[in-house]
Amino acid sequence: MHGYFKILVIILSLCTYSCITTKSDIITGDRGENNFYITIYDTDIENPENDRRCYYMIYIDKLESGRTVTGLESQQKDFDTYLAPNRHLIKVEKWILNESLGRYVKMNNIDQPKPDYIYINIEKDKIVHVILKSSKTGNSSYSMTIK
Repeated sequence: MHGYFKILVIILSLCTYSCITTKSDIITGDRGENNFYITIYDTDIENPENDRRCYYMIYIDKLESGRTVTGLESQQKDFDTYLAPNRHLIKVEKWILNESLGRYVKMNNIDQPKPDYIYINIEKDKIVHVILKSSKTGNSSYSMTIK
């Protein structure tokens, strides 16, 4: 009888979750209809010795949502996904290859691009493309195109 109780609890939990979760609350990246694109790169790297390998973690509405491709800091790194129509908080976090450790490490908060977040409004049937240009001083500029 104890086994039946566990199964009943699982079924009720799944039913409750499906009743309170709407399709518009879900963020997915595999719909083939991506409506949010972000491109990130550093603008003022002039010496190849200072052009490190990096990627950016992307957080949407305070949830880890993926990462950009890996590339040199001076190269454009892209991320795209589908977002439900609404206002969204986008946060970026830079990770740099630490060659002595042989792995990527998060840059210190003081060295992260600033500001490291942006609010965007996604409208139905519109595509938003954000470009983040970062400098070695940590200052960033955002530009946004809505189609």
